[in-house]
Amino acid sequence: MPGHPDPGPGAGADRGAGPPGLDRLEAVTANRIGCFEWDPASGRFTLDAVGLEVFDLLPEEYDGMIAGLNRRIPVEEVIRLHRLGEDIKAGRSDSYSSYFRIRLRDGATRWTHTQGQVLRDPAGPAIRVVGVIRDATQELAHSSMRLMAEDDRQRQEHALREVAAALGEALTVDDVVAVLTDSQSRRRLAAQGITLGVVDQGRLRLVGAVGRLPVKVGHRSRLTESWPLNDVVRSGEPAFFTSRESFVRRYPGLGEQLADGKATAAAFLPLIAQGRPIGALALIYEGKRSFTSEDRTLLTTLTSAIGQSLQRAMLVDQSREIAAGLQNAMLPRRLPQLRGGSMAVRYRTARVGTWIGGDWYDAVALAEDAVGVAIGDVQGHDTEAAAIMGQLRIAMTAYAAEGHSAASVLSRASAFLADLPAERFATCLYAQVALGTGEAWLANAGHLPPLVRRADGAVLRLDLPTGLPLGLPADWGGGYPATAFQLERGDTLLLYSDGLVERPGEDLELGLRRLAEVFAAGPEPLPALADHVRDTLTERLEAEDDAALLLLRRE
Repeated sequence: MPGHPDPGPGAGADRGAGPPGLDRLEAVTANRIGCFEWDPASGRFTLDAVGLEVFDLLPEEYDGMIAGLNRRIPVEEVIRLHRLGEDIKAGRSDSYSSYFRIRLRDGATRWTHTQGQVLRDPAGPAIRVVGVIRDATQELAHSSMRLMAEDDRQRQEHALREVAAALGEALTVDDVVAVLTDSQSRRRLAAQGITLGVVDQGRLRLVGAVGRLPVKVGHRSRLTESWPLNDVVRSGEPAFFTSRESFVRRYPGLGEQLADGKATAAAFLPLIAQGRPIGALALIYEGKRSFTSEDRTLLTTLTSAIGQSLQRAMLVDQSREIAAGLQNAMLPRRLPQLRGGSMAVRYRTARVGTWIGGDWYDAVALAEDAVGVAIGDVQGHDTEAAAIMGQLRIAMTAYAAEGHSAASVLSRASAFLADLPAERFATCLYAQVALGTGEAWLANAGHLPPLVRRADGAVLRLDLPTGLPLGLPADWGGGYPATAFQLERGDTLLLYSDGLVERPGEDLELGLRRLAEVFAAGPEPLPALADHVRDTLTERLEAEDDAALLLLRRE
């Protein structure tokens, strides 16, 4: 009867039901192992006499309901056990095992261990849980198992701290994905499969997956679709599965996908940032049979770090997208069609931070067979630099189209920039080339020297007289002297910005020599040559500055 000692499951069993000489009841009683039966629907929790002793309760003190045990269990332990119970009731788990503390009537603490197994009614959805509970104080106080468990917990905490530290350095969503899906993170998380998805306009977009994943998913799925990661995003609560049966009961449509898999457990975790779900993480395990309360706490801590890193990365990606869009809008949409020559341009935005640079290039047809080409860099890495770059580029195009000489174009552009409210300067290299004759005039406003690749592959550096950067007072310098150069048929002129050659802590001359070598070794077709120069010199993931290049070939 509820509220009274009950022999519990097995108490009335035939002592001879087991192998000869084995008395199950005697073994359970002698080892002071209590038995219980729990009905999750009603909350009734029946304990036998030994179970009551473990809880330090007299029969008349216990009403047979699970809530009546809370008087003996510290609140933090109640919360942990409640989570295990919720997984049982939700069908996410068929068993559990946990150590927890009990507060005795004299104020002392007793460590206990309990484990339970779900029994299902074949005729309906009703379930009951049968299990055992025992005093584990001596076991944990004196056995090496406690030390091993503590060492394992500390290793788990250290591994998760390492993952969290790596996430702290992740700047973009791709960086977050790389941290979570590399081999080290899989080892640290002890997971055989990892999937990461982010919320994107009412859908969950898969951004990373690695390892053996028993449930295959598309690149995007609607959040309203019944799928584990979608469900935890909608609910904001994690879901733990410790058996295939419990998973298939919850997601019967996914059962066929598990047929050939080896997964034994899975954790589906929402990623929360500032109170709202922004994604979800799936961890798939082979060999794991349960999630302890410590496991759940550590994974919750991990997902908090992932959520913060992911939100920061998503904001950085959005800022970069806006910056790149603004910067691209400032660059010419198309290049002029040339007679007697061809051009190729390439642009690469910075990969560090949310910088928006002031690098630009431009080309304007001056006559039937003449062209003016320019490349420059406005001081700064912000939206104002980009805005000034756009204004300066348009002004230079107008001055060039009016027929001014190379020196005059730069002088007028410098005066234009000096009159703008923003106190910025810019470097610029401008060249006018008559493709029919090959005659070229070049003027330099504090920019890096151009290179020419001859038809035979030899590369020349044109060390031009250099004027002051644009935007500085005219009386500070002597203008922008133009230098004549003969561009032969098959020759290729290269204009570039400093992001192509500069590296932190390295002498500029090394960068210029490296550029000349790469330029000389490139393929003959102009588009392929442009790709070769850009890709070879900007392959560093930590590139901190924009890079632009313009190639002009006389044919």
